[in-house]
Amino acid sequence: MRGRRLTWTVGGVGLIGSGVAGILLSATLGSSLTDTLALLVDVLWAAAVLVFAIGSSVRDSVVARRPLGLITLALVAVSPLALWIVGLFQDPTDPTPLIPWEVTTFVPLALSLVAVVQIGRADVVPRRWRWAPAVALGVSVASVALGQALMTDQASAAQLVGLASALGMLGFLTRTAGLGILALVAVASERPASVPVFSSPNDSAPDA
Repeated sequence: MRGRRLTWTVGGVGLIGSGVAGILLSATLGSSLTDTLALLVDVLWAAAVLVFAIGSSVRDSVVARRPLGLITLALVAVSPLALWIVGLFQDPTDPTPLIPWEVTTFVPLALSLVAVVQIGRADVVPRRWRWAPAVALGVSVASVALGQALMTDQASAAQLVGLASALGMLGFLTRTAGLGILALVAVASERPASVPVFSSPNDSAPDA
């Protein structure tokens, strides 16, 4: 129980930190802090997800350290940071991305789908919270998809750019700060495991 509290508290705080850094990033785009905050978002996300995946023990890992869940969550954790590093090598004068958008969009989504299923099937997270990552993923994907759909109409795109950005931020915060807060709530709501009390040999010995 103590290991789970530590794992989920550290992981939850990391996710909340990633969300807060993302808010600051959106407010300081184009400033000297942009690159630093973008890196901080990805580093905090990677660290938090890896903490949840590995845990302080098998019983504290949200995927029980099963190989498929562990590998998938590790890839989910480091993929944004890897894409950020690849972006450093992008030629500013060449609009063609080094990695096709289909890869940067659908590969992380597929990994996330596998990861949330593995979390749900691992029987580690309490039942009422078990599918929360899947719900957060659904909200995130729906928010981004709706924002993209709003931008397809060229005539009204300029008027809806603010709404599309807000939807994107909603999806981001749902899977970062939202899950982080939920992890802290889950830890706080768990009752400490009962400790069996054993009688001493003298107490159990028959009277002479």
